Amino acid sequence: MSVELGYYTLSVADLDRAAAFYGALFGWQFRREHETYLHVTNTAVPMGLVARGPSSQPNLYYHVTDIDAAVERVRELGGGTGEMYDSKSGRGCTCTDDQGTEISLWQPAPGFE
Repeated sequence: MSVELGYYTLSVADLDRAAAFYGALFGWQFRREHETYLHVTNTAVPMGLVARGPSSQPNLYYHVTDIDAAVERVRELGGGTGEMYDSKSGRGCTCTDDQGTEISLWQPAPGFE
């Protein structure tokens, strides 16, 4: 049986700040479901933002085509970045948004896309 990511949320302190950050970083669009939840309307894997305060969560990798540009964009938007790392499967970087929520960015190596 194949297991795929079916839905996930990012816990954030402020929904509107998170929507501005991730909308600018990834181009995500949102629909407000209720006062503590925003659904992302333009991703292949269903997801959303929930207002619970930043928290640790499973490490999810967001596929980007240009890791250097994405890391720079995180910094421009007020987020933080760790050290870039290289692995057999590609290049990655653990980052935080402008509220401290951890995310990981990943640019696949050829053959890992």
